[in-house]
Amino acid sequence: MPTNIEYIKLQHDHGFCARRGNMQIGEIDIVIMGADRLIIEHTHVNEEYDNDDICKNLVRCVVEFARQTGRKILCLCPRAQSVFNRCPEFDDVRLIQMVK
Repeated sequence: MPTNIEYIKLQHDHGFCARRGNMQIGEIDIVIMGADRLIIEHTHVNEEYDNDDICKNLVRCVVEFARQTGRKILCLCPRAQSVFNRCPEFDDVRLIQMVK
């Protein structure tokens, strides 16, 4: 299990990256949609570091950002959606889609 992983907000609120030393090992891309929503478009973790903890922590960074800015999250990324489905503690920022 890799240690000393740092999670950093990307410029212009476009997401977060996971870094170990000088190497970027993961990233989550978001798009801000107005004052009250954001979309998780894509999540990537380098193959050698690929585990649920890094992905979950990247999603957690977006969740905390959404809470701080009063936004709800729509996941277009299947991997981030999977994390949301396993983490009911993130439900407060999940944008619920009503299916008719």
